Amino acid sequence: MQLFSPSSKVQRDRNILRESDARLAKYSRRGIVFALIAYTICLAYGYLRVMEPRLAVILTVGFFIICVVRAFFLLRFEPIYAKGPQRWRNLYFAFTLLGAAWWSVILISVTLTLGMVGETPILWLYTVIFQATVTSSLSPYKKFSRVYQFISIIPPTLAALWMGGFDGYMYSVMMFIFYIMLHQQVDTLHDNYWQRLEANYALTQRTKVLEAEKRNVNASVDLNAEFLSGLGREFRASLNDILGGLTLLTDSKLTKEQQDLLKLAEKAGESQLDLVNNVVDFAKINSRNLVLENSIFNLRTRIEQWVSELSTEAHQQCVELDYQLTSELPLRVNGDMKRVGQVFNNLVSNCIKLSEHGHITTKVQFERTGESSGYLEFQIIDQYFSGTEITDNHSTSKVSASDSSLWLALCKGLVECMSGSLETGVTEHNERQYLVRLPLEVSNTQPSLVRSLLKLHGQRALLLTDKEIDTYWLKEVESWGISIETVYSIEKAQLRLDDAGNSEHPFSVLMIQNLRTTPELLDFSQGLLYDDLHQSLNQIFLLRHSDDDNSELTQLIANNSKIANLYRPVIGSRIHELLCHMLFQKPLSQCSSEEHFHQMGEGKEALLVDDHRVNQLVAEGMLKKLGYGVNLASNGFEALKIVEEKSIDIIFMDCQMPEMDGFDATRAIRELEQKQGKEGRHIPIVAMTAHTEDSDKASCFAAGMDDYLAKPVRYEDLEARLIRWLGR
Repeated sequence: MQLFSPSSKVQRDRNILRESDARLAKYSRRGIVFALIAYTICLAYGYLRVMEPRLAVILTVGFFIICVVRAFFLLRFEPIYAKGPQRWRNLYFAFTLLGAAWWSVILISVTLTLGMVGETPILWLYTVIFQATVTSSLSPYKKFSRVYQFISIIPPTLAALWMGGFDGYMYSVMMFIFYIMLHQQVDTLHDNYWQRLEANYALTQRTKVLEAEKRNVNASVDLNAEFLSGLGREFRASLNDILGGLTLLTDSKLTKEQQDLLKLAEKAGESQLDLVNNVVDFAKINSRNLVLENSIFNLRTRIEQWVSELSTEAHQQCVELDYQLTSELPLRVNGDMKRVGQVFNNLVSNCIKLSEHGHITTKVQFERTGESSGYLEFQIIDQYFSGTEITDNHSTSKVSASDSSLWLALCKGLVECMSGSLETGVTEHNERQYLVRLPLEVSNTQPSLVRSLLKLHGQRALLLTDKEIDTYWLKEVESWGISIETVYSIEKAQLRLDDAGNSEHPFSVLMIQNLRTTPELLDFSQGLLYDDLHQSLNQIFLLRHSDDDNSELTQLIANNSKIANLYRPVIGSRIHELLCHMLFQKPLSQCSSEEHFHQMGEGKEALLVDDHRVNQLVAEGMLKKLGYGVNLASNGFEALKIVEEKSIDIIFMDCQMPEMDGFDATRAIRELEQKQGKEGRHIPIVAMTAHTEDSDKASCFAAGMDDYLAKPVRYEDLEARLIRWLGR
């Protein structure tokens, strides 16, 4: 009779069967030990060895022989099982049933010889306990378990029934009931055992499938990230040639139309570069390889700089850009300035693109959560949003269909990487809103208001505009002690100026905003210059960048020292500086003359190491514009030779070059510095490459480079590196 035949995939699994058989062997070894102990105690203190010594010897010898054979078989589980699992299982079934049969013979002999006295009840009790506990270990093999129980229990039960009497009948009935209960328990334990293993097996297989899918997904993500990174490097190298060539044209003598076309081309190239950077960053976010940097930066200055840079694009789209900063905004914070600016610029820039002749306001505030921590919040509102709208099932607001674009996905990813949040929607007033919350560390609790010149207190200003405005800069100017009065027509402005001119407190400044540049406005402005009553009056035009196309207005401003202009949105620090300059002849801090640039690098030598001729031309032109002497090298060997022969103040090193790359060249230069042993002699080496991965930066620093500059190289970034390492 076949005591076990696999009927399911799990039962045919070799690993699962081996675990079941090993478990069976372990419990069987324990069973032999307990059986020997129980039988030895009963033999030593029982009546059988006294009343029937010959029978006791026969039973004992047979029992010990069977136990020794079974123990030898079970202890050699590994080598025997390795030769054939089914063979081991059949031998186990045979030896175990033989042991059960002999135990049954012992129980029958003791019962019929002694009756239910002496050691007989003890052996019966041990049999019950043993069968109750061994049923669980035999549960994988239902047929074998039933045969084992039948051989162990039924013959002694029949012997007790044959013996008769009250004790015999009582023991036989109890054992028969016990056998029925065990019979039912075998079914339950068997089903539960294999069902549990089948569930675990299914779960294991599913886990393996998911792990394989995860490996495939990770491999795909890594491949995509590697591809996008490589694509980004190729685009950067190509854009470096394009933007570099355009930069070289900037200093050429071009007509006004050619200059406009050049600016358009530069703007398009920078937009493509930003797109490449966004794609590469998006790949880093997806692959969880984005590394954040922490640095202390001036929060107010950066926000004003970002807003100012975006104003040109806004004015080209006929969009008015405004901003508001709360007084609680800390001056200096600790965080990833680059990523915060990336989120801000992406949101505002794309909000500008979606708006049509609108007005975009950015409100910035800081919510403190502790003495040196809090959340930076900036809310971007487009008051005249006209994009396509779709219903958002998760909220009552409306969301634009364009929100699924790359830039918003990138912003969400960046914000989440910084442990912040980004919410977007359209209010019932058709105002599009973005709300960003970013955790930042407060580095300094100094208030963010501009420190105003005390002389400004008591000055009077007249604002001429075409509509009522409530802008942030007006409140800030008033906080300096300047009294501002607003009029909405040229006629009213003339009347107020005349009245104030005849009084003891005339207006010091006339500010003009939001008016069309009509001949009447130009005549009005020019007339004030030649009016004796208003000769001390200063004029400030608050313009859009698009107003530069008006040659008459440009000429009027350029030819009169009493007239100046600022581009909107008005930055508090800039209008403060301009007011101080116009009213009290305080020099302007910003200087952009060619003389300043040349003085910056005067007497200093820079070494440019790059094998690409266009890159050399571009960087050389920028360095010469800053006044630096430029030495060129096409590989590491040439660079090393120049360093040995000349005194170099700073080195810009490309990484990928023939013969000797930038890493080996840097290590060689550092070794040369150590050999020379000149005290304090350390040449700053700045990597200048299109490889922008974090691993690439780490390789640069590991080789001994001091800084990193990504291609295409922008003039402002190059100037910043020079100031950092050599000063002005």
